Amino acid sequence: MVTSYRGHGSIDFKLQPSIFRRHSTKENEHILLRELIAAHPEDFHGDTSALETLVRMQHYSLPTRLLDVTFNPLVALYFACEIVKKRVPIKGPDRPTTRTIDMDGHVVVLTVHKRRIRYFDSDTVSCLANLARLSWNYKKKIDTDLEQTSFNDSTPVKRLLHFIRQEKNGFLPEIDPSDLDSILLVKPKQNNKRILAQAGAFFAFGLDEEIVSGSADQIRVERITVDAKSKPKILGELDKLGINEKTMFPEIERAARYITGTLSAGDTVSKLI
Repeated sequence: MVTSYRGHGSIDFKLQPSIFRRHSTKENEHILLRELIAAHPEDFHGDTSALETLVRMQHYSLPTRLLDVTFNPLVALYFACEIVKKRVPIKGPDRPTTRTIDMDGHVVVLTVHKRRIRYFDSDTVSCLANLARLSWNYKKKIDTDLEQTSFNDSTPVKRLLHFIRQEKNGFLPEIDPSDLDSILLVKPKQNNKRILAQAGAFFAFGLDEEIVSGSADQIRVERITVDAKSKPKILGELDKLGINEKTMFPEIERAARYITGTLSAGDTVSKLI
């Protein structure tokens, strides 16, 4: 068994990739992917697989079928301390009204059976990642209840095989239907600054859209609540350990924002004198 972690700024958040959170993004996944590559082809020039493309899109905040996790529980705690506000109904003296509250967070502990762990070059991961390139009409027609030969002879799966063979020439038409229903913990290449900084990995989703504890994918889910009032103090303690916006997001603009935020007016004056 392998343990990974994820931080949620709100206890309302689900273990669901961003592509599945809105029907419009789910139906247009293949278009979102192509639009970003068409607009910035130079950024994807070195990617050799659909997984690498999805990881880069995740980096640029485009919705994907990947769910970020970390192997460092303190990194998950940092993200669980994100300030999330919510409007909730309250009973007024005359009529119902609402007020804004700060939400408690969660550190989610995900324990995964070894049979559901893959590396970046896995054939099964290629199958899941290339689902992103398949149109919504084809994805809807995939029937994982079919016998394997009939499954691989179906038109949607033939189209999926076409995409897979663009990155793996010798890939055989032997996809196990159950693989497309799976959720896998993927250990990516450590060639991305943010992945390195966050000790990151990903859950890659097939046709299932949410991790449910005790599912057939052998993923055990436990949640540790982070009180909303404690978040600022916890962030201060994590900062002392070197876990902050600058280190979690090593891009220069995030470092600049962190540095600016740590300066008081007095600090600014003293540095200018």
